Amino acid sequence: MKRKRLLTKIRIALNQLRSFLHRMLSDSRSGDVSSRRVIGVVGFLALTVMMFVNALDPKSVAPDEHLVAAVEYIVIAAILGTTADKFSKREKNDEEPNV
Repeated sequence: MKRKRLLTKIRIALNQLRSFLHRMLSDSRSGDVSSRRVIGVVGFLALTVMMFVNALDPKSVAPDEHLVAAVEYIVIAAILGTTADKFSKREKNDEEPNV
């Protein structure tokens, strides 16, 4: 009986976590998962994990500084692009432009 309740609570918590992650990574306008948000979150997590690993391990394990800077710039660009897209105004046109 207690085990069933515990499993039910765990399922509910996992569903709430999945829903939270989907909302966090989704575009507010279309509801689709935004690649910029995914790149920003994955890059941020990679930099954070790398920082903790380098704090615990000797300096010889650290990656090249240029690679770290490149990942930093990619994460910054992804987050700034997402932020700019969030606050930009788009006009909805039903007609496609003639090319």
